[in-house]
Amino acid sequence: MSSKVIYLKNHQAVTVHGRDLSGTELAELVDEFVNKANESDMKEFAEQLTTRTHRTLQQKAMRLFLVAIEAWADIFEKGSGWYDLRNEATVKLAAKIVKATGDKYDRFLPLI
Repeated sequence: MSSKVIYLKNHQAVTVHGRDLSGTELAELVDEFVNKANESDMKEFAEQLTTRTHRTLQQKAMRLFLVAIEAWADIFEKGSGWYDLRNEATVKLAAKIVKATGDKYDRFLPLI
């Protein structure tokens, strides 16, 4: 499969370039990836993103990750009824990251 092909929709390849993915569609793709990914797959993803992706897009990707971290931290702040043992470590770590990085303005990433 070409690296530009994301998935098949109605038996047609849907590509990254020339098509906007919604946040929901991207979340579903990430869900599919992490469901089967092993440590090697995750390292391959990180290598691709950090060394072979345009640097402005790396900045935008980091912002995407920070938004997710902030959302998990918000879940932690709401209390234990909003998470369970399956994602407890995630929401607790996210809360620590948010606390350690100051307010949202300290996490601002400019696009240059």
